[in-house]
Amino acid sequence: MGYFRQKTQVNVIYRNGVKDHISPALLTTLINSKQIDKFERSSGWVKVGVDPVRGSTAEGYSGPERRIC
Repeated sequence: MGYFRQKTQVNVIYRNGVKDHISPALLTTLINSKQIDKFERSSGWVKVGVDPVRGSTAEGYSGPERRIC
């Protein structure tokens, strides 16, 4: 069955209002280049610049290191 499974696509709305389905790998690039207005998560639509988006902050994590090496 794995051969016939559709690849994951993300629903997006570009800043010009055009709707599209893109690969998740392309999403970050389009967000960073400010071409995406909204994209859909499993929890609903995300408005870029309004809702939290991973990697959108210029600051890194400033808390204690908790990873185990």
